[in-house]
Amino acid sequence: MRSLLRDTHGIVDLGVVLMIGIAFAALMVFAYIIFTVRDQLITTTTSGQTNRSIANITGGFDDAVNLLLVAITIFILAIAISALLMLRGR
Repeated sequence: MRSLLRDTHGIVDLGVVLMIGIAFAALMVFAYIIFTVRDQLITTTTSGQTNRSIANITGGFDDAVNLLLVAITIFILAIAISALLMLRGR
């Protein structure tokens, strides 16, 4: 029974990891939608200035998503390391 009480912190950490995983998947779906829309908006028939504006917007979004995904990955790694240290009893 005592080991079950100690492992409840691991369950909470797993919930956090699942929420971050869901956020990760949602960002990927959102990025797919944005780039699908970009491919439909940037065509040879629209003006060059419009194409550059759309490319700047989607490029900035791409950079923001990459930064968020790196931050989420580092956070998941930190949780995994803390869980391993907790299991070792330190």
